[in-house]
Amino acid sequence: MHSLKVIGRRYMSPVLKHGMKHLGNQTALLQIRSLGDMSDQSFWNSFYSNRPGDKVFDWFVNFEDVSVYLEPHFHAVSCDDFVRILDIGCGTSDFSLKLFEHLNRKCRIDCVDFSFEAVKAMQKLINERELPVDKTIDLKESFLCRQHLSGMACHQADAKKLPFGDATFSLVFDKGTSDAVLKGANGESAFAEVVKECFRVLKPKGKFIQFSDEPPELRINLLESVKSQKAQHCMKENCNMTWVWRELEVCSGFQYFMYVVYKSVPVSM
Repeated sequence: MHSLKVIGRRYMSPVLKHGMKHLGNQTALLQIRSLGDMSDQSFWNSFYSNRPGDKVFDWFVNFEDVSVYLEPHFHAVSCDDFVRILDIGCGTSDFSLKLFEHLNRKCRIDCVDFSFEAVKAMQKLINERELPVDKTIDLKESFLCRQHLSGMACHQADAKKLPFGDATFSLVFDKGTSDAVLKGANGESAFAEVVKECFRVLKPKGKFIQFSDEPPELRINLLESVKSQKAQHCMKENCNMTWVWRELEVCSGFQYFMYVVYKSVPVSM
């Protein structure tokens, strides 16, 4: 195994792999990290306003990289099984758009970002691909009208204060958003807020899936801290937080990891 060098909270292999199909985005990511506070809203408004509105920018990995790892976590999608999915910090990635097509459009995906420039660009991507759109936030999952809920929606919102009710989503995706949050002055406390808020909007037995370049020796400690905080202050939520992780095999010069956080119901229930 190659030795690892720490760059901030980032681990990078000194020996780059061949076939770096994501070289453009990876170079851009390294440039972004050197330009300012990635946890700041104005930073991202400036970033996205200076990029073409129709140009996809994928943070870390794209859908094709990880679809094989995600497949076991998808519910069986059928007329009788409607899935609601949340993508926090969507930026202008087409990850959720491809996920929507992968699930045969039999789901509802809400994308959120606190940058209004990102939301504007993302909405353009959705419209250009002629995907069904419904901007309603507080949807009720009546069995009789589930077929009318399918679609994509994009909202400006802070991942630390989501505009959705408790136990709304079966899946929540975080593709690098927590990593950006951790770059701020109060990164670890902000990370805890994001995780707890995503956990709040998850249904029992739901899954919060994070894609990150942060290795388990750092990320697991943060998740343990959040779990401890929840145990002390949120006893009324009769759910457990557990997780698994794995390293991803993607064609880039960096190491990426997938963390799956489960909102599990105690056996005694």
